[in-house]
Amino acid sequence: MRTTATIQTGIRMSPELYNRLKRFAKRENRSLNNYVVTLLEAATQPRIPTLKQSDYPVDEDILQLGKTLIQPSEEEINADPRLAYILSK
Repeated sequence: MRTTATIQTGIRMSPELYNRLKRFAKRENRSLNNYVVTLLEAATQPRIPTLKQSDYPVDEDILQLGKTLIQPSEEEINADPRLAYILSK
């Protein structure tokens, strides 16, 4: 179990919302605190889109420039699929 410093805070909510949250937490065998913190964590995670290489074609000029400017190691090429793609063209 990960232990981190926490702070105690108070929030205001309607009794209906409070009761609903308690029911949902109980259904998942969790404390109300853990349930609410988990919801807040999920709601505030950065949303990083998954990009497909096919959606962003590389211009021929960039491909040529990449071949002339950089001399990466095999390890660097294997670690970066974009670099591998540019150098393979």
